[in-house]
Amino acid sequence: MNSYARDFHDFEDVIWLNAASEGPLPNAAKEALAEAVAWKRAVHQLDIPKFIRVPRELRQSIGSLMNVDPADVILGNSASYGLHLLADGLPWQSGDDVLLMENDFPTDILPWLALEDRGVMVRQVKPAGWVLTADEIAQNIAPRTRVVCLSHVHTFSGHMIDAQAVAAVCRRHGIIFVLNVVQSLGNRPVDVAALGADAVVAVGYKWLCGPYGTGFCWIRPEVRRRLRLNRAYWSGYLTAEELEVEGPLTRKRIDNARGLDIFGTANFFNFVPLQAALQYWLAITPNAVQEHNSGLVNALVDGLDPAKYRLISPVEPDQRTNLVVLSLADASGNAGLHKALQAEKIYTALWKGRIRLTPHVYNDKAQISRVLTFLNEYPL
Repeated sequence: MNSYARDFHDFEDVIWLNAASEGPLPNAAKEALAEAVAWKRAVHQLDIPKFIRVPRELRQSIGSLMNVDPADVILGNSASYGLHLLADGLPWQSGDDVLLMENDFPTDILPWLALEDRGVMVRQVKPAGWVLTADEIAQNIAPRTRVVCLSHVHTFSGHMIDAQAVAAVCRRHGIIFVLNVVQSLGNRPVDVAALGADAVVAVGYKWLCGPYGTGFCWIRPEVRRRLRLNRAYWSGYLTAEELEVEGPLTRKRIDNARGLDIFGTANFFNFVPLQAALQYWLAITPNAVQEHNSGLVNALVDGLDPAKYRLISPVEPDQRTNLVVLSLADASGNAGLHKALQAEKIYTALWKGRIRLTPHVYNDKAQISRVLTFLNEYPL
């Protein structure tokens, strides 16, 4: 057992290789959740300072993790939440254009499709490889392209886009670049300032190992101020002084990120353990997490029998991500292989008829060795 594994539930003989779908709560988050439950049981403990502190501290942790100003962090419940803020709130006109990648995860596609009813063209471009390159983006930009939305790491293949190069193309053309970091944040450093995106969306329940139903986003202030949305949650809308006023309330324009938060930001059962999980990752440091995980990925990829398996995710060491996607030479056998792995208590994902393995800090090389033995000895 590695030192990180002690910070999580004892899986015993189960090998969980599916952090890209759902990450387990660290022990610190489990304890934080128990504390939040205690507050609700003894409800007199749910005082106003906790309502203020929980979302404030969560923003600070997210800001530190992504290298953004915490004041610009928007709290949500999914990656879709942030995408819908943009799709619903930007001032669209008939003839505008949105550029997406064909076969990206549906989260990055579905929120934009409803814009077709308003005369917006939504184009899903098929890449020459597994993901779109900056050159392919440049070649497909139209005069009215307003948004490019892509995943940082492609869920179905494990390939990473060159986000900085795509951001540079979008800047030259005055296009908003939206980046989904669901499959990178939590397993490697994600410096939003360095990547150059105009908006970033993420979830808390995968690589960050927080509760399901947690997510957040960051939108560059210049873009955020262009949004026109009907959001009026009292704790993000009213000051303490305005709450004391007994006369009629009046409408006002809210330009800060708090005005775009999902309603109920003092969501103790979700946000308290998420905050504890984020503090855990910040204490370990994203660099250490990446170093540990890269060792597992390299052992897995390098130990795989090339005569039996075709690697979909990158082979080159400097291009590998935490998503290892593979297929038997005869892909029709992948579903059976997935079931056989699960029967051996090795939990992976089956997407688009391929096997995806996603190790994280609670895994170790002994587990990877066990997985490789099973894969390489699997009868065809």
